[in-house]
Amino acid sequence: MLVFIFFFLIVFFLLWAGTLKAYRKLPFTLTAYFTIFLFSALRFDVGYDYIFYYQLLTKQMKFYEDQFNRLEFLNQKLISLCHALDFPQLFFIVTSFIIVYLTYRTVKRHSCNIMLSTLIFLSLPLYFLNSLSIIRQYVAVSIIFYAYTFIKERQLLKFLLAALLAALFHKSAIFAVVLYWLYDLKLTTVHYVILFFLGLVSSSLSYNLVELIAPQYLTYLDRKVGVGGNMILLLFQLAGFFMLFTIPKLTVRKSNLFLLTSYYTGLLIWSSLSEYGHAGIRGGLYFMVFFIIFAPEVLSKFTQRAILKLGAYSLALIMFIMTLWIGTKNENKDPNLPYRVFFLTDKSEYKGE
Repeated sequence: MLVFIFFFLIVFFLLWAGTLKAYRKLPFTLTAYFTIFLFSALRFDVGYDYIFYYQLLTKQMKFYEDQFNRLEFLNQKLISLCHALDFPQLFFIVTSFIIVYLTYRTVKRHSCNIMLSTLIFLSLPLYFLNSLSIIRQYVAVSIIFYAYTFIKERQLLKFLLAALLAALFHKSAIFAVVLYWLYDLKLTTVHYVILFFLGLVSSSLSYNLVELIAPQYLTYLDRKVGVGGNMILLLFQLAGFFMLFTIPKLTVRKSNLFLLTSYYTGLLIWSSLSEYGHAGIRGGLYFMVFFIIFAPEVLSKFTQRAILKLGAYSLALIMFIMTLWIGTKNENKDPNLPYRVFFLTDKSEYKGE
């Protein structure tokens, strides 16, 4: 765990240095994101699904052809390139670059507090640490996140092309297309209250909707919740509950209205499907990802911004450590610990069946 904490502190101080007036012209923020990229790209057996991909990349698994053929087009092409170069780690390098670079570009362009947005991405279990496990889907999520520019500037064709590109990494991204039309919705506080409380009582209804619209995803509704899943959901529900009291201040700008609508839509999906395992968190992620740039907007509406920022920075470190601790309680596999570097690890013990 010390490696992760040291990594977090390095990123924190790089981001902090970038906020100092004397050093603003130096690329501290870019260096912070490059550090995040290296940490992700050079990892070995970090992330719950890492070994699945490693065995796929080295053809060390049963029913390899079946597993390969079920992957999306761009994943197949990238894995085939790794096979041709005999370099399995390339898959994790490329996917890490896409995720971190697109997050960096989006945060830099749209966040009113780059440091806070980055720490949210790094520390909340929905984002960076999650990307180490759900690799294909988080590549798709990062593309949709980057496409916020096209949503905001009302460039439908570019957004649809981005959504198509995302779907070539993970087919679930096709459901994110609705985000474009969420931007034009004009909801009131009453609507957000309904969305919030509907998520708490609509479990059966959501199951029936998935069964009707996308029955292929029913396999994910296995009524098994991952370790710490309910705790993570509760954190976002609490944030959603308190934001209900700040809605009049947040809805002055149309972009904030979209970010608010996206948050409560994602929370509705996640909450209503929470008892069915990972389906809720995965479905809601395409909407909840915008919280990375929305949270600083929320904090900016309070008068005691300096104190709140300090509290948010401290909370980020606490959440980062808590997420790592929750992972140690997983009976099957700790998704994060220990941290290994691929070129320093003996891979003979990771042969598939």
